[in-house]
Amino acid sequence: MVRSRSAVPSESPRSTRQGERVTRPDSRLPKEGDVELRPLTNTDYEFLVSLQRQDDVWEFIGTLPLPGEGHAHHLFAIREGDLPLGFAGLVRSQALDGNDFEVLCAVRSEVQHRGIAKQACQLVLAWAFQTAQLDRVIACIDDSNEPARAIALKIGMTELAPRPPNRTVYVKYRDERSLTRA
Repeated sequence: MVRSRSAVPSESPRSTRQGERVTRPDSRLPKEGDVELRPLTNTDYEFLVSLQRQDDVWEFIGTLPLPGEGHAHHLFAIREGDLPLGFAGLVRSQALDGNDFEVLCAVRSEVQHRGIAKQACQLVLAWAFQTAQLDRVIACIDDSNEPARAIALKIGMTELAPRPPNRTVYVKYRDERSLTRA
């Protein structure tokens, strides 16, 4: 069972030639409970392809950004130990003026309704505000995607603006006193 607790930075592991795991203090990524984020790599390609085949992922996210595409993405694998659960991260958004990063998250069908997506989104926001030093992060969510809308509200995002067709932009600011900014 995933335990809820505050986000604590975790060092990202890497492998040596002997297969040992060592840590690099310069690449700290968040971890919460038993769920952790690690940078997506090309070894995650097959998992991402299988995730994209899920109807709910295709319907609400569409084509998933893949590692190594050369875009301004900050994508992470969601893992519980060695088990891949999904992906989460930030992509450059075309909503609003095109200068924002948007949080995206998709998890395997069999781990939905366990709070994994909420935890992953919280970790991405912590990384966005503490490490990337972004002023705000948005989420452009289909009005029919009730689970995503519920997660956005649970992680402290607020409605910012409607977006045709049938979407709403949610926002979370690093400095919550900035809520009056547009």
